[in-house]
Amino acid sequence: MSDAIIGTGIRLQAGDGASPEVFVSVAELVSLTPPAQSRNEIDVSTHNEGVEAKILGMLRQGQVAGVVNWVPTDATHVQMRADLKNNVKRNWRITYPPDHVVMHTFAARVQKFEIPEVTTDAALLGNIALTLDGNITEAP
Repeated sequence: MSDAIIGTGIRLQAGDGASPEVFVSVAELVSLTPPAQSRNEIDVSTHNEGVEAKILGMLRQGQVAGVVNWVPTDATHVQMRADLKNNVKRNWRITYPPDHVVMHTFAARVQKFEIPEVTTDAALLGNIALTLDGNITEAP
């Protein structure tokens, strides 16, 4: 039997900067891609050794990307668009089901809040992206 957990219920939450900080879930989240982490591969091979040798470069952290059902009057969507316009850095976190355990906490800026094509028979959507600024804190 598998121990797999369904992803329904993942949350992206924005901090308010207060102490203690309060986090509010972004409304109408449809999908979310948490930040990837990687290191560039650097070739350090030499003629002396005659064998390929590699090291890894600095830690790189990808964006958080997602889709929301865009509600133009929703406070979290209004705030994200204002943060984008004003280049605001704030704390964010991602919680995972089933118990909404905080797994990733990070500072980031809203890099994108894009309204894709609106068709006659579809929900209004918003494509969002956050660019991280600093380390990701991961819970155990």
